[in-house]
Amino acid sequence: MLQGLKRFKEKHPFTALMLIAIAVRILVVAFAQGYGSNHEVQHTTLFLGFVDKIKEVFGIGQTVSAKLISRSLYALVSLFTVSMVYRICDLFSNKRNAWLLALIPTFSIVMPSFGIIENASAFLGLPLLLYGANVILRQEVLLQNNLNDNVHRTSFLIAGLVLGLSICFWYESLFVAISILLILCIKRRFKGMLMTLIGMVVSIAFVWLLLLLLNVDPLKYIVL
Repeated sequence: MLQGLKRFKEKHPFTALMLIAIAVRILVVAFAQGYGSNHEVQHTTLFLGFVDKIKEVFGIGQTVSAKLISRSLYALVSLFTVSMVYRICDLFSNKRNAWLLALIPTFSIVMPSFGIIENASAFLGLPLLLYGANVILRQEVLLQNNLNDNVHRTSFLIAGLVLGLSICFWYESLFVAISILLILCIKRRFKGMLMTLIGMVVSIAFVWLLLLLLNVDPLKYIVL
């Protein structure tokens, strides 16, 4: 049986990793009642404007069911973080090293956010930031293989949209996003930099307008 599991892991490393991560999170959601509570939210972001509105509309309080849903959502988001850690490492190294590195967020299950980030805003913004960075890094690899330029620019636009959302969740990710733009500029990837910047602006503007449509003042949530 152990040999069969080992062969499965060697043949499907990413699938094996995610199955382990899912199993760990099922145990945490079921038995760690304090996990995923809201006491770690220490600063406001545009995204928390949506959270407040949703709670108001659906009357979500601190019931047992609400806490279970909260823990489940935290676990789901953390799975995405595990995935991005694996994929980014795989770009620079190999699948074995990527698998070993991704075991860190897989088993880091200490409150409030699997031991990675200290507050909810950062916890939710981190996977988006990693995804945007992963798309740009992957496009750099594909560009070296003479990928069609139109697809290349579109991917940078998608990365910008996701990075913009990460900023709405977690303002500090703005510094990382600016660093990504500067790196693209230094590498003379001006088209990619421009498309990424456009995506970021469009994404933030969309969130801002959506909050206004929901009758939520965005300025209330801009507190660094």
